[in-house]
Amino acid sequence: MYLVMFGVGVGFVVFALLIGEFANLEGTMFGFLKPSLIAIFLTVMGGLGLILTPLLAGLPLIVMLISFMAALFVAGVIDRLVIKPLQRAQNTSAFHMQDTIGISATVISPIPQGGYGKIRYNISGSVVTSPAKSEDGAGIKAGEVVSIVYVEKNTYFVRRAEDDTAPRRN
Repeated sequence: MYLVMFGVGVGFVVFALLIGEFANLEGTMFGFLKPSLIAIFLTVMGGLGLILTPLLAGLPLIVMLISFMAALFVAGVIDRLVIKPLQRAQNTSAFHMQDTIGISATVISPIPQGGYGKIRYNISGSVVTSPAKSEDGAGIKAGEVVSIVYVEKNTYFVRRAEDDTAPRRN
């Protein structure tokens, strides 16, 4: 039983990390049960049960009780000290890519003619760097100030700030 719990817990974490959706699986069931906390609980209870079973061979209820309480404690601590602070930090600095249209940015990695470079801009109190391409395909040197015109497939299309009077693409 402990081996199955441990395997399910570790398997869930590995699967979620491989598909990159660990943070997005944070929906709740019954208001407090989060998938990541369930995985942590199962991993700790299973692992501790595996460790304690040979040590306390004649006391399976004691092993289960210790494993359960320790898993509950660890999941609670991780929720309070890791998951909730990360969620608060994410909510305060979150923005949508479309919110960046029209703001100024600085080219930090030159954008070659027809190619990609990198820009840096400030939004929601955060400094963000992102891949960028010139809207008209022209090259833009590092250090130049640009304006974000539109976003397509996580790439920011920019134009030089002095060219900002040209019509925008929608």
